[in-house]
Amino acid sequence: MAGKPGRRGWGYIRKLPSGRFQASYIGDDLRRHTAPRTFTEKMDAEAWLAQERRKLEVGTWEAPAKPVPVLDFKTYADRWVDERKLRPRTATGYRSLLRLHINPVLGDKPIATITPAMVRRWYIGLGTDHPTRNTHAYQLLHAIMSTAVEDDLVDANPVHIRGAMHTARRREPVILEPKEVAQLAGAMPNHLAVSVLLAAWCGLRWGEFSELRRKDVDVSNGTLTVARGVTYRNKEFRVHGTKSGVVRRVVMPPHILDDVRSHLENHVDDGPESLLFPAPGTNGHMVDIVYRKSFVKAARAIDRPGLRVHDLRHFAGTQAARVGGTTAEVMARLGHSTVKAAMGYQASGLERDRQIAERLSKLAEGE
Repeated sequence: MAGKPGRRGWGYIRKLPSGRFQASYIGDDLRRHTAPRTFTEKMDAEAWLAQERRKLEVGTWEAPAKPVPVLDFKTYADRWVDERKLRPRTATGYRSLLRLHINPVLGDKPIATITPAMVRRWYIGLGTDHPTRNTHAYQLLHAIMSTAVEDDLVDANPVHIRGAMHTARRREPVILEPKEVAQLAGAMPNHLAVSVLLAAWCGLRWGEFSELRRKDVDVSNGTLTVARGVTYRNKEFRVHGTKSGVVRRVVMPPHILDDVRSHLENHVDDGPESLLFPAPGTNGHMVDIVYRKSFVKAARAIDRPGLRVHDLRHFAGTQAARVGGTTAEVMARLGHSTVKAAMGYQASGLERDRQIAERLSKLAEGE
């Protein structure tokens, strides 16, 4: 039976992200010993292991005068984050969870000594006031320790609390009726009204519709290209790909096309790179808190004070399903499938998406 990558009959060889090879073994002192250097070729790492094994067999082996320092969780976790290709926002979130909620309890523990009992005590200590945060912290710890298993640092993942990987939703989304979407758009400032229509009827995330540009809108064909998103962190806007990594085309329901056309004529500068919803008086992105002020005010005006911007995506998914969209079609429309699957639907399902969009318009008109 094949073993894990890197595992051998004796000793262990690991290929590092740099492409070099690291060799290690368990000595007679029952400690893991790592080669003092890494190797360009795997055969060189194997040769070093063969020399060390020979010393053990003939009785000349001695533990290094300076044993390899015990690897603590904090050091390993920091390396784990560094070695992954993460979006800046994701990396920042991981480091925050580690700094505030994981390392204070587990950071100084040797990674090989972390037990299920220690994990349970840590998890209980998080309390119950922030279940979503707790789930995210637990998922991160589980992922890090899973990699530690692959790296042969621990025999089994000690992070396995039943039910902790998922949390019950504390707040149910507010699902508007179609007529309420029109009312909400009407209660927004004129230059932001269409943002509500696009978010609700096309299922766009805040970061996606706030990064929409004139070049992304094809009113003649009634389609919207969702290729990018934007995030605001540390007083800086960062444009990146969509959350799923998919560039998708969404057919706009016909009943909103006149509004979109009017918005382009009256509120969007000329030029393909012009933002559809820039910050007032600028050509740059709008900070989400500025948008939310207008949104909250509009939601109160239609007697929906608890409404959130992201609830419009729930509306989009719910209504697309109501008019007959399959699960796969709704996922493709909202950008929730994998890259491979979503791109397949974009290539073959655009006409079907057009039918869904037309039915959405009929739904909005009361048919």
